[in-house]
Amino acid sequence: MALGLFAVAALIPPPSLACGDDASAQTAAVAGPSNTAPIQLAVEGDTPIEVVAGPTDSDRVVIYLHGVCGDVHAFGSWVGAATRHATFIAMRGDLPCEQRRGRYKWSYNYAHLNRRILKAIRAANALRPKPLDDTDVALIGYSQGARRAELMAAHFPQRYRRVAIIAIVSEPSPDLLSKAHSILLMAGSRDARQHIKDGAEKLRRSGKRVQYMELPGARHGEYGPDAPRVMRIALDWLFAEVT
Repeated sequence: MALGLFAVAALIPPPSLACGDDASAQTAAVAGPSNTAPIQLAVEGDTPIEVVAGPTDSDRVVIYLHGVCGDVHAFGSWVGAATRHATFIAMRGDLPCEQRRGRYKWSYNYAHLNRRILKAIRAANALRPKPLDDTDVALIGYSQGARRAELMAAHFPQRYRRVAIIAIVSEPSPDLLSKAHSILLMAGSRDARQHIKDGAEKLRRSGKRVQYMELPGARHGEYGPDAPRVMRIALDWLFAEVT
């Protein structure tokens, strides 16, 4: 059924796993409860988005940015943790991966990504009883997507104030995150993580609200077997109201 300019497709079953930045997660293709299965929405002039509606009385929205040439469905095991707080939208990168048909990576065009996010939110409004708030958007990024989340917080600090930075390959920057409201830093327990711990400590010393957490048993490109529990605790913290 068409909804304005946007069409709602059928529920998308989790894809099979393949190699890629976040495509090999042990839990990536584990479906959550039926009410957390993603709906794919067409976005005019852009790639489709994957949407899981949040509470009907909440206008919050969280955007997921996958890793380089990664699996846009890698959130499968923990999306229920996000939708306790907000409507969840997973986007695809804006540059096709030459060797990976159907996979994408992210350019450095921040203004373009900001416009894409706003269009994605407008598309997701078709599923909501009231419009989502596009002035206070939480970002969850994995690896390359984590770097983009960090940079979006720097370039558009009024809009992207809550960021979850997972498995970033560079040390999180206090300068880039200086205006963020809440900063969640995460790494797999079997991934490189000292640089993320160091970044968390520097952010803490600068007075930021920051939390570091690990995903047990997870290597790079994985969320690990305990992702639902850990992500629930992590996202409860990210969305907590601070007075």
